[in-house]
Amino acid sequence: MGQNLFSILWSSIKSKFSSIVSKLRLWFSWDFIRTRIIGGIRDFFVKLFNVKPKNKDDYYTVFRWMISKKLAYLIVIIVGVLSIWYLLSTLNLFSKSSAGLPTYSYNSFMLRFASDKVRIKAKSGYVAYEGEVSKGYATGEGKLFSKDGVVLYNGHFEKNLYEGEGTQNYENGVIHYNGTFHANLYEGTGTLYRENGTREYEGGFSAGMKEGDGKLYDAGGNPVYQGSFAADEIIYGELLGKTPNQIREKYFGTQKMYEESSELGSDVVILLSDIDVLYLAKSDGSATDDSLKATNVVVLSDVFRSGRTETRGIEGVKQLLGEPVYEGYSSVILPEAVAINTLSDRRSTLKGRVNMDTTMVYTDDTIVRSVDPEYSVYIYTFRRGDLTYSFVCSEPGSGFAFYEIQGGGS
Repeated sequence: MGQNLFSILWSSIKSKFSSIVSKLRLWFSWDFIRTRIIGGIRDFFVKLFNVKPKNKDDYYTVFRWMISKKLAYLIVIIVGVLSIWYLLSTLNLFSKSSAGLPTYSYNSFMLRFASDKVRIKAKSGYVAYEGEVSKGYATGEGKLFSKDGVVLYNGHFEKNLYEGEGTQNYENGVIHYNGTFHANLYEGTGTLYRENGTREYEGGFSAGMKEGDGKLYDAGGNPVYQGSFAADEIIYGELLGKTPNQIREKYFGTQKMYEESSELGSDVVILLSDIDVLYLAKSDGSATDDSLKATNVVVLSDVFRSGRTETRGIEGVKQLLGEPVYEGYSSVILPEAVAINTLSDRRSTLKGRVNMDTTMVYTDDTIVRSVDPEYSVYIYTFRRGDLTYSFVCSEPGSGFAFYEIQGGGS
């Protein structure tokens, strides 16, 4: 009997508090709390978006414009949220770190305040730079990477530009240039390499081009010429007036000699194959020095450069050198015949090969007894200072195949 009374009493008390316990469990559950928070935020923004001012005190006056206070509050909140999100996304605390270096996106606001060594990610996400920075710029020693992780540049930077000593590589990682830079361009002295790793040139540079004293190398990395350069090109005029032995001290590559027979004279044409140049050596006939000297230099190129400007046509040459002092048809002479036949072995040029009566004495020495007198070319001759330039064409107005330099205003 007593046990039954106790059970009935307990059931009555439990029934009274069960609803309270259920409510407490509901109030302290995460789903209920989250729902109330989201609902509160939603109601707040619903009221905030309800921007219907009732009187003039609900407006801010800016110049002649009246802006709702609620709308102004909304704009401030949105701007504040976006600002906080941006700062958090760019803070070093939220950036990934590798090898102990802080890492920033290329457009990170906090990068402007970074110093010492960092890593910078490109827009697509790969690490594009590792090194020293100052005020948001790559300044000091650092490395620039391709998206494949190849080091494209290793050296000194100044405000994101190559400056001072550095090494530039091809996309495959093979060295391209080692030396000094200024504003991303080769400047000062350095060594240029081909993509197969062999040296191409070492010496002076200016604004990214070969300039000053330098040395050229062939495809095997062997030196072929040492002399003066300007705007990426040999200064061919410096060969004029020199003897073959003096030129041989500058040119170390393969050469071929074409000698006129005694009936034609004692002139000699020497082809410097590795730099695409030939020269005519003549005796000056003086009593004190009757050795051969270079009087004409023929450049086997259909591109003419003056300073940093280059052209392929006669009209372009006229813009660079002015009007010609002579133009007209002419029968080819020995230097022109050798130039035409040398170019014809590589590509179709002018009117094809020139017939010559020759005898090969050695593989690099040929005696020339006659040159086809019927083979004619059209020549434009220009004068600049002490030099005369003659451009050899097939006919008037056509592009030139090569050009010739003479000294002394000849």
